[in-house]
Amino acid sequence: MVNKKNIILKPLEPCELELFRKEMKKSFEQGVLERFGDISAAPTPPTNEVDFALKDATIDVFLLMFDNVPVGGTIIKRENNNKFSLDLFFIFKDYLNKKFGSVAWQAIEANYPKAELWETHTPYFERRNIHFYVNKCGFKIVEFFSEFHKEEHDITEEFKDINTSGFFRFEKRIKQ
Repeated sequence: MVNKKNIILKPLEPCELELFRKEMKKSFEQGVLERFGDISAAPTPPTNEVDFALKDATIDVFLLMFDNVPVGGTIIKRENNNKFSLDLFFIFKDYLNKKFGSVAWQAIEANYPKAELWETHTPYFERRNIHFYVNKCGFKIVEFFSEFHKEEHDITEEFKDINTSGFFRFEKRIKQ
């Protein structure tokens, strides 16, 4: 049985970078495939985002480990002592729909006990992510970005080729 006690956040090591990138790409392509039926134009977070994150002292990059087997990955930015941004979160394709996401999120929260506010984004077309963040993790949708309401660093630009119709921004406030 999967529970937060047997999911470990393991800092990503350089020798694991290719695995992280490969599995990240597969995971994000799965959402595009489910929605559009074709992954030829599948946008994934740029691999240089991972490289940048590894060099930034305010960002943690982890493999999510279950019984010493990698099952996912995450990039978490510390905005300040109490605010954190879930910049990237994914479960390896072979472990999707097996409760690893929910349990991994619980392990992430447990790893950051001082967090009072979490923030993340997901594209409008990613219904499974929206369901996950709202119904499984307790996030609230607080903003919708589109051509009518742009974010400072237009996140929709990365996904313009497949007409995502925008991005949601989510927040989760933790009661202290």
